[in-house]
Amino acid sequence: MIGQAVSSITISLAEHRHLREIPKIEIAAASMFPETDLPGSLRYKVTPVSCLKDAIARGRLWVALCEDSPVGFAVASVVDGAAYLDELGVIPEFTRRGIGTMLVSAVIDWATIEKYSCLALITFSHLPWNAPFYEKIGFHKMDIKEHGREMACLIKEEGRIGLDVTRRVAMYRDL
Repeated sequence: MIGQAVSSITISLAEHRHLREIPKIEIAAASMFPETDLPGSLRYKVTPVSCLKDAIARGRLWVALCEDSPVGFAVASVVDGAAYLDELGVIPEFTRRGIGTMLVSAVIDWATIEKYSCLALITFSHLPWNAPFYEKIGFHKMDIKEHGREMACLIKEEGRIGLDVTRRVAMYRDL
């Protein structure tokens, strides 16, 4: 596991009973982003429940629990044949406690067990809790020439929905 564990927080695979809380975490986490990075039109956009159910069925959705209540989550998929961190969210009141690191560690454990060679993601390049956070835990910025077809499509889609792709960066961590 990367970093130091938080004793009152546990990480586990999500269950269907957690599904109601995940959109609330997404919206709360979105409130931390400046309007210039996350336009108002995207602040209340949450992952469809059908996608969350699919992630549960595939063992690719984790929750951070504080006294059995979800305070954070991570969801993963596969992009260009690599493990991919789709989203990581933590309720603002619970940030800076190592929960994000614990969730990333759970995703890395899954990706390692599944024998993926790396874990990739797309994040903001300039926000301290984004690219600098991931660099601190072993991720490296990906050169645009290293983007596979699916990664390039994801970035293009981010631009289409209103994110400034010049502030976004693809990253990876070898496993």
